[in-house]
Amino acid sequence: MHKFQVKKEFWIITLSVLILAALLAFLDGTGHWLQSWIAYFFLLGIGAGSIYGVWKAVKASQKSTTIAIISLSLRLTVGVALALLLPIIGYQNNTEHRAGYVYTDAYIRDGQAWNLATSGAPLSQAFSGQFSGDQYGGMLAMSAFIYRLLSPDAHRPFLILILSAALSACGILCLWKASRTWFDEKTALLVIWLFALYPESILLGSSQMREAIVIPATAISFYGLSEIQGRRKAGWVWLFLSALLLFPIQPLAGFISFAVLLGIWLLDPATSKTLKRRQSILVIFVLVATLLVALLVVSSILANLPSVQGSKTINVFLNWFQNNFNFQSYLTERSSGMFQSLLDSMGEQWRWLIVLVYGIAQPVLPAIVGDPSAAWIMRIIGFLRAAGWYTLALLLVYGTLGASRSRNETRRFQLIWISLISWAWIMVAALNAGADQWDNPRYRVILLLWQVILAAWAWEWARSRKDAWLWRWLAVEVVFVGMFTEWYLGRYYPGFIHLDIKLMILATLLVCGMILMGGAIWDKKRLKKPIPPDNRL
Repeated sequence: MHKFQVKKEFWIITLSVLILAALLAFLDGTGHWLQSWIAYFFLLGIGAGSIYGVWKAVKASQKSTTIAIISLSLRLTVGVALALLLPIIGYQNNTEHRAGYVYTDAYIRDGQAWNLATSGAPLSQAFSGQFSGDQYGGMLAMSAFIYRLLSPDAHRPFLILILSAALSACGILCLWKASRTWFDEKTALLVIWLFALYPESILLGSSQMREAIVIPATAISFYGLSEIQGRRKAGWVWLFLSALLLFPIQPLAGFISFAVLLGIWLLDPATSKTLKRRQSILVIFVLVATLLVALLVVSSILANLPSVQGSKTINVFLNWFQNNFNFQSYLTERSSGMFQSLLDSMGEQWRWLIVLVYGIAQPVLPAIVGDPSAAWIMRIIGFLRAAGWYTLALLLVYGTLGASRSRNETRRFQLIWISLISWAWIMVAALNAGADQWDNPRYRVILLLWQVILAAWAWEWARSRKDAWLWRWLAVEVVFVGMFTEWYLGRYYPGFIHLDIKLMILATLLVCGMILMGGAIWDKKRLKKPIPPDNRL
């Protein structure tokens, strides 16, 4: 029976790969159907084999397997759909849209990868710093290798989509297994649902972007740490595999991810009991050494940028951050009417605060709803991105406050660490990207793994305690979105009242303050209210 089951699984996977490869070959438009089918079949086969290997390793449940398949299908379907639809219904004056790409970075890097693959030059040139599309070189080298090996006759961007979609499924399975060491099955499933369905992650996973590899790689690193904590040596392999994906592609993301892991390890309830053991000391040593190497690698790469040349290790990061802030905030000021209004009202000395708040609010849902000039496909994408972020942000705010109140929570200090790191990174992303509506959310989502863990815990914590504060924060968010939507509608449509920006912000803060203060007063009165005696026999 077991042999029959293995054969059944094998034939189902093989048939699915054959059909999907044929469909992609038909849709890619290269005109070389057989060569396309062979290329897609080969990479899909490797992807399916990898997913199956991870599935066996983590002993995935039926529900987690279903979510992994949905994650893969969503990213591949959306990626192919965008590649086919954007040239037709995207912005016709936009070069990337006409070529089927959402992101400018993806368009430039993927084109350069194809040129490198067909040039005959060694792939190590990807790390030379001469390519504007990838200052790190890892994603460029990986894409060029795939093109050179599987697609030397034509440029097939769908191949990179297959790679990122397969990795997303592997990341889902790893995250489920790691989450089960923290939570019950219900909460662990909620974690991977959020991880799989978060719109910004789907869009990045449907594009030839670094984050499509980085996001699932962070989940693999978390699984590796959980296996090491469970005293299973295979965890070292998973940790090494995640580092192999993270550091060549995005060293800074690798540095941050392993720094978070170090905090998670040190704050684990079991760590204080095992710090004297050699394995615990070895893990800490490896994580710290990895962080130091990553710091040196990132600083050496950034030091080659013209704007920070001659800077020392720490100054490289500070100068790079300052230059990014100045340039990106200038671009945001030129493109955003609200940003200009706020800057005019508050003054130049508050630019950093405006960038911070405006950046955290990006993608600005009211602006997307009110903008009549946007192409409908971009309005749908923008609405989903914004709705996803505002939902996640609500749970992050509530989760941060909830973690500080959860005195009896076993992993309380780890949750507090995750909340502090998440919000610190959200603010850094906002300032570094100058509140840009594309780069800012893209940087923010690098730590999606920890954000969805905190969000899932927050939801379950609120639900189990029937805590009214979640709904009060939801009311605050509704007021914020409603007031700013009215401001944007008044800007674009003459029939709506267009309040002065300062008056609108004051009214929003006043109403939101009343909601929160009213909730606090209500809770205080309930605590003081005496409980009537039970006179029943």
